[in-house]
Amino acid sequence: MINKNLVGRCGLYCGACIIYRAYKDSEQLRKNVAEREKCKPEDIRCEGCQTVLTDGWNIEETWGKNCKIIMCLESRGLKYCYECDVYPNCERFHEIADSCLKDGENLMENLNKIKTGKVEEWLEAEDKKWRCQKCRKPIAMHLTECHWCGAKINKRKDS
Repeated sequence: MINKNLVGRCGLYCGACIIYRAYKDSEQLRKNVAEREKCKPEDIRCEGCQTVLTDGWNIEETWGKNCKIIMCLESRGLKYCYECDVYPNCERFHEIADSCLKDGENLMENLNKIKTGKVEEWLEAEDKKWRCQKCRKPIAMHLTECHWCGAKINKRKDS
């Protein structure tokens, strides 16, 4: 079943986000991320970008309701970055897009697919793309090994 809440407003596939994966998959990963973010494990939670405004939270500094992208889009009355007249030359957007590109996720290409109405096909492809090649369970893009089976994650360049 396709979860449309995983359509990131910046073009990120939320299903490959470490915050989402830690919340959904692994208490140990959640503890590790909380330690890195200097917060409590219960503060690491997300249901996907499309739920932030109705189910979001306020305690973290960089994701959820405090995400720079979401705050910017909301202040402009927009849903996605591609709707903005500054896109694609936005510093906020490029901050996350450049980071994701290093891990094989091209946010500009993703936004183009979203814009052209290919959301379901894109979500299905992303779900397949962001799975461990060994155990086939979903993984986060910024990890170097699968949090399920420990297999080394090869960075994807097939975005």
